[in-house]
Amino acid sequence: MKKIKTSDSLTLGFALFAMFFGAGNLIFPPYLGFMSGGNWFIGFICFIAADAGLSLLALFTIAWIGDGVEGITEVLGSKMSKLFLALSCLSIGPFIAIPRTGAITYEIGVAPLLDGANSVIVTGIFFLVCFIFAYRRAQVIDVIGKVLSPIMFIALIYLVTRGVMNPMGPKGDPDLLSHVIRNGVVSGYQTMDMMGSAVFSMAIVFEIINKGYKDPTSQFGIISSSGLICGLLLFIVYGGLAWLGATANGVYDPGLTQTELLTKLTGDVLGEPGLIVLAVIVACACMTTAVGLLTSVSSYFADLTKGKVSYEAFVIIFTLFSWGISNFGISTIISIAAPILQVMYPVLIVLTVLRLFRSKIHDVYVYRWAAGITAAISLMSTLSSLTGRSFGMERLPLADLGFEWLLPALIVTAAALIVSNSGHGLHRH
Repeated sequence: MKKIKTSDSLTLGFALFAMFFGAGNLIFPPYLGFMSGGNWFIGFICFIAADAGLSLLALFTIAWIGDGVEGITEVLGSKMSKLFLALSCLSIGPFIAIPRTGAITYEIGVAPLLDGANSVIVTGIFFLVCFIFAYRRAQVIDVIGKVLSPIMFIALIYLVTRGVMNPMGPKGDPDLLSHVIRNGVVSGYQTMDMMGSAVFSMAIVFEIINKGYKDPTSQFGIISSSGLICGLLLFIVYGGLAWLGATANGVYDPGLTQTELLTKLTGDVLGEPGLIVLAVIVACACMTTAVGLLTSVSSYFADLTKGKVSYEAFVIIFTLFSWGISNFGISTIISIAAPILQVMYPVLIVLTVLRLFRSKIHDVYVYRWAAGITAAISLMSTLSSLTGRSFGMERLPLADLGFEWLLPALIVTAAALIVSNSGHGLHRH
């Protein structure tokens, strides 16, 4: 077992923080605090539990199993596992998240500073830089963890510190506790960062092996220590941003959008340099997420093709595709890819939790039955939202939180375990 270096844990922890902290994560916490008022801390705790909590759970599970993200999905069978991961990579990568990073960098980071800036040129420069980082896969984590992430973290802490020293106003009247809890949980859940965590793990595993952590014990140790550092950084930043939003509760028009609130807060807290600081934060947040996804998704498909199509070729393909989509038709692509994620995300959560108990659950059909009922209910809920037709899913417990699949998954899992433990298990894994 290789001894874990503190410097490696810090670098990887900052890299994970930067990968998880995309532009969407920058927008959600201030708005949650803004809407929660005096109950901002409760909303923040619910948000970070549903967002960072689930993301780190996936990361720890993958490290604990020791077989990469395939260790979670392999119980579905070889073909289904590959299909599930391929759809996950495409949906969370070039179809949605990667193009969105370029669009957000232009709309929030550059356009307010440079009036009339051409989006094609701006996003072209953005993706060129991302391509250069992703193409040189061996240095990706070091660049993100040692350069981009610290710059972003310092800028965020500067924003929060200035807001604490000169608050916008007193935290407004507390919103109803039930509303605050619901908004926090739903916002954290709907970021679907846990799916991103599973995809990012591909790049993380490559990096830690490259650093000499080749045995399962040392891999689990380095991922666990860096994951805790990442969690601490997210806690500090999310909490600070939520607090800033809460102090603006009685100051700004409650009809502000999430983006408008962030821009206005930054400008009022920091003055004229505010837009520049915001541009730095947004650019770093988007770039680190884009580079992490490009690296991970390209690695997966290169392995899937057994090297017939190289990693470098996939980086080129996904970079060009993402650049194009970031300027043309992103709403159409999201409308196609988002429903796929809405079906697969709950399945990933169920499999992740069950795989933590793999030493107790040996029958693969327990996993498959649980995943099957979760997928079926999520599919019907998604079809209901797309077509406007009711399939009765809204009547299930916790449907208002987006967890209509949870109770059926628990019931089916319990039933499958009873059948398996009674000696009628069909297949041992």
